[in-house]
Amino acid sequence: MGDFIFIPLLFIGFFVLISSFFTVKQQTAVVIERFGRFHSIRNSGLQMKIPLVDRIAARLGLKIQQLDVIVETKTLDDVFVKLKVSVQYVVIKEKVYEAFYKLEYPHDQITSYVFDVVRAEVP
Repeated sequence: MGDFIFIPLLFIGFFVLISSFFTVKQQTAVVIERFGRFHSIRNSGLQMKIPLVDRIAARLGLKIQQLDVIVETKTLDDVFVKLKVSVQYVVIKEKVYEAFYKLEYPHDQITSYVFDVVRAEVP
């Protein structure tokens, strides 16, 4: 009877031990939340978290990324032109917290800014 209880506890303990380790790839940052509140930012390598308490909220790439924006605008001589603007951006390693928590939809915000700049300059 004692072995019957011991074996499931052993499996549960093994599962908890395994789920406490995770890896972070190169040029990536991981945001860790504890009970839904920001706890830390982890960089590349083998990392540890407390199972059932900590969770991985996000994985942010720190590589240069490209966003293609197609803008249709009107010139001064009433001609409509379509422009493809490629924007390259990168999340700064020291600003991961701001990039995750302070920007709601970063691609939409970048696109909106590009629209404003292009529509102001093209005519």
